Amino acid sequence: MTTLITLNIPVGGDAGPFNLYSNTDGYTTPFATGISAAALTAGYTSTVVPEGTTIIRVVSTGWCTNYIDITINLIPTTTTTSSSSTSTTTSTSTTAVPTTTTTSSSSTSTSTSTSTSTSTSTSTSTSTSSSSTTTSTTTPAPPVGCYEYTLVSLLPENIVFDYVDCEGFPQSTTLNDASETVCAESVTPPAAPDNKWDIIIGTECAGLVGCYNVTFNPETECIDEPSGVKISYTECNGTDVIDQVIPTGSLFTTCVLFGPTSINPQYTCGTGTISLGAPCIQEGIISATSDPGDACPLSMTIPCWISGTGEPNAGDVIYTDSTMTTVFSGDGDYYKFKLLTSGITYSAIVDATGEIQSAGYALCP
Repeated sequence: MTTLITLNIPVGGDAGPFNLYSNTDGYTTPFATGISAAALTAGYTSTVVPEGTTIIRVVSTGWCTNYIDITINLIPTTTTTSSSSTSTTTSTSTTAVPTTTTTSSSSTSTSTSTSTSTSTSTSTSTSTSSSSTTTSTTTPAPPVGCYEYTLVSLLPENIVFDYVDCEGFPQSTTLNDASETVCAESVTPPAAPDNKWDIIIGTECAGLVGCYNVTFNPETECIDEPSGVKISYTECNGTDVIDQVIPTGSLFTTCVLFGPTSINPQYTCGTGTISLGAPCIQEGIISATSDPGDACPLSMTIPCWISGTGEPNAGDVIYTDSTMTTVFSGDGDYYKFKLLTSGITYSAIVDATGEIQSAGYALCP
């Protein structure tokens, strides 16, 4: 049967394309697929709607995966007109079936006089135009991984977006008639009325790279470790820490390395929250060459970044970029370097992995 379907989609909506289903088979097999949002907005006429359909389900198959059921109402009306020799009955019903005309056969009988009786029955059906309004305030199902999310506030009022960043930490941002792009694993839609916000998923992006302060706040201890919880992470020198025990009821803050091969900070036993803090890395400058015994006379010419805060410690790593992706490759002898924040200069052994060794580093005059 033939049905005209119209769907009102607001400007900026990300619904579609659509598949159309009938309630005659429990919405299992679509009778039309890949129908564009533009076609439904303009009014889409389908000639293949299964007979007996009373509900059409319109299902979005793009980022937005919502659906809406459209009920076809049956409202019959009947008009009867008669004349002295001809009786004509016209029945019009509002239903989703093709226009059909049925004419009964004519019968003629002849005797002394001839009389002709003609009976015509015409049934006309008009397809209903059902419309429903959808909005863009439903976030598409987030893809697996870290993606750019553009958060959009469409009106001059505060809209709060909660999201989980690429390191698994809960974050929140408030926008007022503005937009912001974040890297996130997922975004929770704000509980705001229709057409006040939008969320657009972009390309895949990398998460944090580098050394950052992370605070563990344990809440529920381990069953096998009643004194506390167990946590795992990667130190800024690249060393993996597995199942470190920390007591419940107290905060534990440490510098954690984020990167493609590092362990994201996590509770391996017990529960609690994890908060991301500021980068724990210091800008500095280091000598290009080394000295076997004392690097203090050397000149410093290479910008560098050193993991950790405060005075350098054994195990801290020296990098040649602020994102801490490339280590300063030392040769195992003494290098001269200075922390720009404090202005203090040091002489220390730096190995090929950029790590400051435990023996022999000292202040330079």
